[in-house]
Amino acid sequence: MLRRASREEIISLLDEARRLIPIGDTDGVWRMLAKNPDLIQAVCASSDEAPFGLFAYLPLNRFGAAMIAGGGFDGGLPDPAWICREGECPEAIYWWLFHTPGKVAKMLGAVAALCRTLAPEGVPIFSRGVTESSRRLQVSIGFLKARDFYPDAPEWLLVALPEGRLPESRAPANTPRLEVRIVRSMAELTEVFALRAATYIAEQFCTYEEEFDGNDFCATQFVAYYGNDPAGAIRLRYFGDFAKLERLCIRREYRQLGIKEALVEAALGHARAKRFCKVYGHARFDLVDMWREFGFEPIPGRPTFRFANIDYVEILRELEPDDSAIRLGVPPMMTTRPEGLWDEPGPLDLSNIAPDPMRLAMINKHTRFRA
Repeated sequence: MLRRASREEIISLLDEARRLIPIGDTDGVWRMLAKNPDLIQAVCASSDEAPFGLFAYLPLNRFGAAMIAGGGFDGGLPDPAWICREGECPEAIYWWLFHTPGKVAKMLGAVAALCRTLAPEGVPIFSRGVTESSRRLQVSIGFLKARDFYPDAPEWLLVALPEGRLPESRAPANTPRLEVRIVRSMAELTEVFALRAATYIAEQFCTYEEEFDGNDFCATQFVAYYGNDPAGAIRLRYFGDFAKLERLCIRREYRQLGIKEALVEAALGHARAKRFCKVYGHARFDLVDMWREFGFEPIPGRPTFRFANIDYVEILRELEPDDSAIRLGVPPMMTTRPEGLWDEPGPLDLSNIAPDPMRLAMINKHTRFRA
């Protein structure tokens, strides 16, 4: 049987597998699991027994399927933009890793059942025979050379094709009633300005210059939407070894709907994704207990201070390191993607799938670069 592997089991089983076969950087595994925690399954004889192996797979989205069929895929340097989130129907499945010495054939039934659960109507299943024995086994159960069907596929890639038509993409899930988004346009930034004007200027009586302090274009801004209505905002700025959480505001009519919690957690999660382990802030003197609910504590020995006619306290939240955070060594295209969407394909990723011949001709004709 298969079940989701725990973190401790993954570490132990990957260490065992690494002695026999080449496996990529473990940081890449954690990045993938951060997007979909079901990717690594423990192989067990029964539900109450410890695992004796693992099976890892990648449920590929449309972008990931195009990358693997087009030769832009490297299982040793995995990119979260290739995969679906938990519960989404994949366009293809990649059998990423088997580690069940001497028992691979016996677990194929459980793997097939898992694939049917992921994609009931069937999708192409890609694989790689790292050893000659595993390649022969996969060929014996119906895997074919992928290059016979996908001319740009790598030589090593195998594929098992589904019968009949490929399934259509699932309909998108209903938009959640409460959603937090990162600001990516001037229109969204004007929503932030309106929210802050409606709270700080209208209710706390600060001046325009005090509220719009020149830092809004060097920060990550978050907006919470209740339905389609902007209901609250917060911003995050970055310093050497800490991030600073600022300007939390919720419109009066939305203050009992959990929007404050959603905004703070989104900002803290974003700080962790950028490898910040300390988040600093200024708490209004009467709201220190509220910030304690989010794990912030006043910094010992630091005095109360004042600005805009209100007393404040310095507060700090320590964050656990995030194994999936952006760092040197991640797939290079991750750093080209829009802020906070590092595990989704961005515009420059998509340019690799459908290159524009006219633009390529213009580059060759008018620039020093020659393709």
